[in-house]
Amino acid sequence: MEIGQRYTKLLEVAKVDSSERRRELLNEITDLFFESEEKTQVETALFGELMAKVAFELNQEVRKELSMKFEGGEAPRELALALANDTIDVAYPIIRSSKSFTDGDLIQIVADNETQYQLAVTERDTLSEAVSDALVDHGDDNVVASLLRNEGAKIGDTTYGKVVERAEANPALHHPFVMRQSVPLEFLNEVYMTVGPNLRREIMERNQSVTPEELNRAMEKAKQRVVIKNSALPEDYERMERKLLIMKSTNSFSAQQLPNIWRNGDHTLFRLAFADLCGLDYQTIDNLVKRKDIDGLAMLCRAKDLERGLFVALAVFVLGDEGMGNAEKLGKLYNDVPIDAAGRALRFMQVRMNVTKNAA
Repeated sequence: MEIGQRYTKLLEVAKVDSSERRRELLNEITDLFFESEEKTQVETALFGELMAKVAFELNQEVRKELSMKFEGGEAPRELALALANDTIDVAYPIIRSSKSFTDGDLIQIVADNETQYQLAVTERDTLSEAVSDALVDHGDDNVVASLLRNEGAKIGDTTYGKVVERAEANPALHHPFVMRQSVPLEFLNEVYMTVGPNLRREIMERNQSVTPEELNRAMEKAKQRVVIKNSALPEDYERMERKLLIMKSTNSFSAQQLPNIWRNGDHTLFRLAFADLCGLDYQTIDNLVKRKDIDGLAMLCRAKDLERGLFVALAVFVLGDEGMGNAEKLGKLYNDVPIDAAGRALRFMQVRMNVTKNAA
């Protein structure tokens, strides 16, 4: 059918009063569009523009049917854009799967529309890094979680960095982030101290499954993206730092002294000493203690090959009343942490800390 004939058909749709007859004619024209193999780019653009105008004189149900007709295919771009900015029932099928959109179109849809439209974009078979970045910038946690679950979406390092920062305050992102198979190892380990025990085990398993060469590459990449985070230090920090230096210089400090330091009420010294023992910074250990992060404590103790009894004692101190009478349970938690995986997780933490120091 020539473009002139299709145009005539479209005018006929506009003149018909019966909504059912309009639907039939529109379906007929759409079928003819698919069947025609001799469409020029100009004809396709004109057809899409005319069809968009006619379609929006029809009711929502007819527009939804039209959107579904082009699902998975390529609609004229003007028509696709018009449908993509319709109500979500109309927009969803074509946003989710149409091949008509450029990256620029998708980024505009993400920026101009609300969550449901953004979710439709996250469900496309493939997404470029630019579109993924727009989704993280404009979407809420549900949108970012849906993006992370889409393994067909390409996500760049800059965007992963944004997700890591958001995940610190948004537990809803923890599971989809850690379970995403294509998350680079350096970003995966960056959230280790943020996520819960089950996800930490997943990270350690991933650490165990990579070769030493892959691990070293990930370490090098981790050095390139360290965010410096400073927190207020306690009043006795410098005094306790000097005290620790004296203890070390006189060989009067060992891991076995940690319980006594805690019992003496020298909690700043305890954090400094444990941080020094693990090759980490004060803030990391301070956060661990404040959160009563026993899984993190177990990982560090295993990584440094500290005795199980020492870990149990430290865990009881950190937990307070919650830890009393739970020695057996805590001991099992310690035994369940693989030493090699714990060591690799600690190495990532040390890399980030060292880069932070150098940057400061």
